[in-house]
Amino acid sequence: IAVSEAAMESTACQLEHILNPEVTEAVCTFLGHPPTCPHGRAIPRGRCCEAATSRVGPLIVPLAHLAIGESGTVAFVHTTRHGYLQRLTALGMAPGRPIRLRQTHPTMVIQLGETELALDGEAGSEIYVRRGAQDARS
Repeated sequence: IAVSEAAMESTACQLEHILNPEVTEAVCTFLGHPPTCPHGRAIPRGRCCEAATSRVGPLIVPLAHLAIGESGTVAFVHTTRHGYLQRLTALGMAPGRPIRLRQTHPTMVIQLGETELALDGEAGSEIYVRRGAQDARS
């Protein structure tokens, strides 16, 4: 989002104080009860976190968090490498596409549709996946 960090934080602060507890807990659960914000600051634990920590994992995780052979659906790509993002998009990387992690060493290999791709080391933390049994060949 092309806004200053101060404006973003001010708006986020206002938003968190107008959400009712039920909505706040639903958002927290949807995000997998994150312990920190994207800036690394601690997020106070709520009742939903205490009740569900051992039962609910994050729904969306970096590709690197998948086990070899695990499948999911591409949620989004978060990178500052615009040329790399364009290459991934040209190869079919898009939200909603099934993806399967094939190997992690010596390089990360994924299956995206009928295509196997070797990715650089940073890609595992830039491609976010919604976990779930998906057929990566679609």
